[in-house]
Amino acid sequence: MSTCSRRSRREEGKINTARYIAFLKQLTKGRTTPLIVIVDRAPFHQSEALRDFVRAHRTKLRVFFLPTYSPELNPDEQVWNTLKNKMVGRQGVTDKNHLTRAVRSAMRKLQQNAELIKSFFMLPETQYVQD
Repeated sequence: MSTCSRRSRREEGKINTARYIAFLKQLTKGRTTPLIVIVDRAPFHQSEALRDFVRAHRTKLRVFFLPTYSPELNPDEQVWNTLKNKMVGRQGVTDKNHLTRAVRSAMRKLQQNAELIKSFFMLPETQYVQD
């Protein structure tokens, strides 16, 4: 698992509410303004425990749900599209560790490209984020 300073984490196995809450705790630790999180309708995003966590941390966290079956509205899909089709997908990956290193490296490069990240929010389907 990577540190929170990278704002991402690699997890082995299935994600559940407890693991997701632990990730959100890391992301919100020390925040003075709310973190805005846009989520799909995965079961762990809609659990009672997560709703309770969000309510208890409303000064640090705001969660907004995308409509069901609408990946085109999720700016995060553009991150994965870029990683798969323009960065990591063009490399020869030899094993899981190599894939992990390649994805982490690509994510760090992507983090440094503010203009590209901004462009993910400029697509017709994702401009709603700016409103």
